Amino acid sequence: MAKQNRNTIYTALPIVATAYGDKFGVKVRIGQDVAYTDGKTIVIPNVPHDYPYMDVVWGYMAHEAAHVRFTDFSAPRRAGLHAELTNAFEDCRIERAMMDLYPGTATTLNEVANYMARVGHYSHLRDDEHPAQILVGYCLYWLQARAVGQPVMASYLATAQPVLERTFPQGVITRLSTILRKVVDAESTSDICYLADQVISMIEEEKEKEEEQQQQDQQNQDQNQQPQNVPNEQSSGEGDDSDEADGQQDSTQEDSQQGKGPGQSNEGDDSGEGQGQRSMAGADQGAENDSGIASRTAKEKLDALTQALSAGAGDVDGDRARNSLKQELSQVAREEGIPSYQTIRKGTDASDDKAKGLELMNRVRPATSKIRNQLFGLVQASLHCAKQSTRSGKRLDINRLHRVVAGDTRVFAKPQEKRKPNTAVHILGDKSGSMTRPTRSDSSRSLADVTDEACIALALALDAIAHVNPAVTFFSNSSESPVVCAVKHGQSVQANTGRFPVKPSGGTPMAEAIWYAAYELSKTREDRKMLIVLTDGEPNSSQATKEVIDLCERSGIDVIGIGIQTNAPATLFSRSICIDAVEDLQKTLFKLMEKSLTTVD
Repeated sequence: MAKQNRNTIYTALPIVATAYGDKFGVKVRIGQDVAYTDGKTIVIPNVPHDYPYMDVVWGYMAHEAAHVRFTDFSAPRRAGLHAELTNAFEDCRIERAMMDLYPGTATTLNEVANYMARVGHYSHLRDDEHPAQILVGYCLYWLQARAVGQPVMASYLATAQPVLERTFPQGVITRLSTILRKVVDAESTSDICYLADQVISMIEEEKEKEEEQQQQDQQNQDQNQQPQNVPNEQSSGEGDDSDEADGQQDSTQEDSQQGKGPGQSNEGDDSGEGQGQRSMAGADQGAENDSGIASRTAKEKLDALTQALSAGAGDVDGDRARNSLKQELSQVAREEGIPSYQTIRKGTDASDDKAKGLELMNRVRPATSKIRNQLFGLVQASLHCAKQSTRSGKRLDINRLHRVVAGDTRVFAKPQEKRKPNTAVHILGDKSGSMTRPTRSDSSRSLADVTDEACIALALALDAIAHVNPAVTFFSNSSESPVVCAVKHGQSVQANTGRFPVKPSGGTPMAEAIWYAAYELSKTREDRKMLIVLTDGEPNSSQATKEVIDLCERSGIDVIGIGIQTNAPATLFSRSICIDAVEDLQKTLFKLMEKSLTTVD
């Protein structure tokens, strides 16, 4: 296949997505305009193949594939803070596991992070956000920057650190750092859930400490203020002037205390030693830090712990950046997506009935022999080593020596390059319900019988030719299970003849079958690709079928339609023939296959 054509079939979303799915061992489905994962299948919106950020799509897929491969979705998660912490921790664990198993995914995963930062899906944490959002966001940024190793997240972590420190007590900051280092070494989803529990338990403990400390501070403050409210017995009888002076002093102290907030101290307050120590310990609370933003007071930090522990689903969204990316991809699919893109279904193996296979092979033996001899002769003729006369070389052509007298020095024989077929051929046979109709010439035979005979005769003939790699697939039933495999590329046709008698049923999912065949052809090593479709009529979706046929042809795949007693394929295929019986193949197919079996690029 010409190199310049690979940008069509090989970059088409269904082909590449399926290849990724096979590589990662996960199921992939084209979801039109939605992106999600249900734990078993990754759904990708049908963004066009020329979408400029396809690495982001593959990075998104690698992340979701990592969840499918490594996440235990049955592990218990409690709604709220526990679930959000678990998700943030698990995102780190599964991406690290994916990069260990498939080192190449590091590039696409980093590209996703770079892109989301560039377009604003990631956001810097703010002091006015819910404490639970600040906590989960900080954990996510720390893990992405330090554990996963995504440099673009360093700036987000740098701005998240002071926000976290202004929001929560120092004990939370110190102990959280220890737990995050344990997340890096977690080996399972159960470990992750346990560590999320550890964070919550730690916050509960720090909350109790803060409550006890504030209660103790209040008691100390009450004790230090108590002597100021006891009347001075020695001066009680000294006169009105003394009483008035004391009253003014008490009033001044009371006004001064009322003008201060929680955690603030009076410079002129002659309180006890305990109050002085508390003032020093909480000196940063309510004061401005290097950024010029005031930290929360001790009471506000205690409230932040309470809010974090009681956070509900609407208070925190640790996945908001990735959810924004999903929404963007979905919007691209809605506005620019290719509706004809189909999920490439997995082919199921046809049942093997050896007796019926032998009977079928014997029935078509004469036709098979004629087709094989005809195609073999065609290939042999192309392999004939013709001689080219040249003026230099290693072997003289004695039949041309006499030309030297006439001044023609081209007396050396140079063999021309041999041309080998080197072709992969995928045969698709229609087994829809309409194939049960009788043939025009024999009411005891159905169109399905003709299809079976044509498919097996072609496959056997091609399999006998060196450097030709045939496969046979039947399509029927529904779009959910459209293809049944009789022979896969690389398998022996004769050993699988018992898989050809597939019972007709359902509709005609031709587009889905062609997508499947195109994907299978893309995996073969042969230089040339050929697709032959045998059918009796219209597919379920003519538009989708025509578009995938055009895609194949633009990609260098030779596509041939064979109508079983109908010319209907002529409306779909640029090259088509009509046959009434298998014997007609030797008359009509020869010219169509000549190019694929003899031409070299």
